[in-house]
Amino acid sequence: MKYINKIFVLLFLVSVFLQNENTFSQSSDTTYLPSLGNHIFTSITGVDDPFINTKFTLAFGTASFIATEIPITIAGINKTINFQPDIFYAQGGVDLQYAVRHWAALRIKAYGFASLGNNAISLASQGVDAATIFGIGWLLKIVEDDNLLFSTAIDLNSSALTFIDLASQLDSASSSDTLSNNQLINNYQSLTSNVELRFAYRISKVFGLITKVAAGFGEVYGRNSKSKFKWNTGLLLSIDLRNWINIPFGVAIGATAVSNEFRYKEAKPPIYSVNLNIAFINRNDFTVGFENYIQPVLVESTDRTLNFLNTKIYMSYYF
Repeated sequence: MKYINKIFVLLFLVSVFLQNENTFSQSSDTTYLPSLGNHIFTSITGVDDPFINTKFTLAFGTASFIATEIPITIAGINKTINFQPDIFYAQGGVDLQYAVRHWAALRIKAYGFASLGNNAISLASQGVDAATIFGIGWLLKIVEDDNLLFSTAIDLNSSALTFIDLASQLDSASSSDTLSNNQLINNYQSLTSNVELRFAYRISKVFGLITKVAAGFGEVYGRNSKSKFKWNTGLLLSIDLRNWINIPFGVAIGATAVSNEFRYKEAKPPIYSVNLNIAFINRNDFTVGFENYIQPVLVESTDRTLNFLNTKIYMSYYF
């Protein structure tokens, strides 16, 4: 698993070098990529751009702990030890956006997620998670001029989560009543509605800003699910290196905050992330990006902070 990031970097570089056709010059205004004037915007996970276009995106990634220790109680001897878990998180999915009008686009997405430890202690402490997410909605343009674009998105998302809690079954101190409440396999369902406001602003041909504010209402992950308000927001700085140092890459540096997230069911909200995305933008209809982002997650049950390093590679085709 320690070689996963190297593999992702290699895939990213191979994708870049294979794109040797349909390039466009720095002075060309003909591009399907998200742009205002001659600035092409690069986004990050959690801050989607507001542009009405037709595109297909394929993404996959991994996540792992960094500089993290987790306490675990050894059954029978009543002793707690700290260890560094080796947990592997894999995720991937597709996103299709189709512009039916110059002011409206239909959006469909489907994603999957799974986590697994590669040794007995990691499995016992963290269990095994698997989730699927399907969403459908609309992206609607509100205002656009030469330097800014303001849109709103409306989505309906259905999620299914399976959590295998090995620790609850390995704890010999648990009573029969406790075990009945801490099942080995728990299946959760969630249906949420979401409304977003997205804003992009071109500062210059080199720099741009994208921000997003979203609110939702739906079911939380739990056996006795109840409706709950959710929110998330983010801000990024987009840098078009074509117009700065004449190399065909875009860079996005940003941060996000979410009230809750399906991967972190025991996390104390909000959950923050700091993101860096580097995208190859030398074609007028295709981009490939490599993103890293760090998420410190405070777990309420242990009062410990888990530090996640997420790595993602994505490819988007615009037409």
